[in-house]
Amino acid sequence: MTDGKSHGKKKPHKASGGGGGAFVTFLLVVTPAVLFAMPTTVLAAVGMIPSLVAYVADRDPAKSASMTVAPINVCGILPFAMDMWKHQHTMQAAMHLLGDPLTWLVMYGAAAVGWALYFLIPPIVTNFEVMRAESRIEVLTAKKAELTEEWGPDVAISDEALLEKNKASAQAQSLGAPSGQAKA
Repeated sequence: MTDGKSHGKKKPHKASGGGGGAFVTFLLVVTPAVLFAMPTTVLAAVGMIPSLVAYVADRDPAKSASMTVAPINVCGILPFAMDMWKHQHTMQAAMHLLGDPLTWLVMYGAAAVGWALYFLIPPIVTNFEVMRAESRIEVLTAKKAELTEEWGPDVAISDEALLEKNKASAQAQSLGAPSGQAKA
């Protein structure tokens, strides 16, 4: 009998505080970056706006849109960040890069590629899986025909009979009867 009581078993206590540890970690990572790599931080902050939009707009708990867009967005920022690191790592160099339309095109174009992958890959995979399933159905139908030819029609149940059997089973289950008692 379960009456909702724990019967002596204690559930593990969750730590309260929400994202306090994540906030501290964020501060420990971002503060040195802002202090010592300000030009790169400015470039990344502006360049990663599409990833932020993907994160905010994505309703999936796994955040698959941002997990697709952000890495490719970073790839669009890296050539310019590396150029700054090699030559001049100054705010003037960062502002010069941000004033160049090609920089924006590459950074945001990379994010657009991420969005394209996010929207195009699932339908492609779905179509591939449907084609594979249809191919498997053809193989099984041919095998069924071979078996029927070799052993006779009693070996294979017809598609119509199978549909009727499934309907009867579903009706019996909806009425609460075991599936073996579906025949009436």
